[in-house]
Amino acid sequence: MSLEIEEQTEHHRGRWLFGIVIFALVTAIGWYAYRWYTTGDLPPLPFLTASAGASVDESDVNQEQISVHHVSAASPRYLSIQSLGIEKARVRPVGLDTNNILIFPDNINDVGWYEKSSLPGDGGVIIADGHNMGTTRSGVFAKLGTVAIDDTILIERGDGKKFTYKVQELIDMNIEEFVTNGMKMMAEPFKESKETLNITTNNGKWVPRLGAFDSRILLRAIIAE
Repeated sequence: MSLEIEEQTEHHRGRWLFGIVIFALVTAIGWYAYRWYTTGDLPPLPFLTASAGASVDESDVNQEQISVHHVSAASPRYLSIQSLGIEKARVRPVGLDTNNILIFPDNINDVGWYEKSSLPGDGGVIIADGHNMGTTRSGVFAKLGTVAIDDTILIERGDGKKFTYKVQELIDMNIEEFVTNGMKMMAEPFKESKETLNITTNNGKWVPRLGAFDSRILLRAIIAE
């Protein structure tokens, strides 16, 4: 009789211990999942990852696709940054989303040009953007944060005319600051009466709650004399 009672007691203890472990595991998963969703912090859980939205096109762009890319004569066609290994990235027109934030181009290898900003050679402000990374691979501006002051950026128009810009400023700001101040800076010249090229890319951690990365890099350059 005593042996039977001891076996039942051990059985109940095992069930309680198993229940406690399961409860702790579920609680931990819930907590880490919540932090991942709200802050982008990667938890020690193999099934959660932090990356850009799945709608990003990560397909390669070959030389033939680059060579047949055509735009109007005055529009930007290609962008190159020799110091970053960017050679003739296709430039495509983009607009603004419902929050008045610049939309990124569909393909991770392309550069977006805000179609309501200035054209190269017009003397105004050219606004551009591009992906830092996607879900599985780096984007055209993956190394934009490493650019040096006075590095050169080359834009080629549809008519073949080329314009060179020299980097003046590189800023890393959180997404909240970019929404409130960054887009305003993007629309302003770096110096009065100087044609300006302003480029932004995503940076930091992907935050599912925001559907965006938690910071932005803002590069500002002026046309070379």
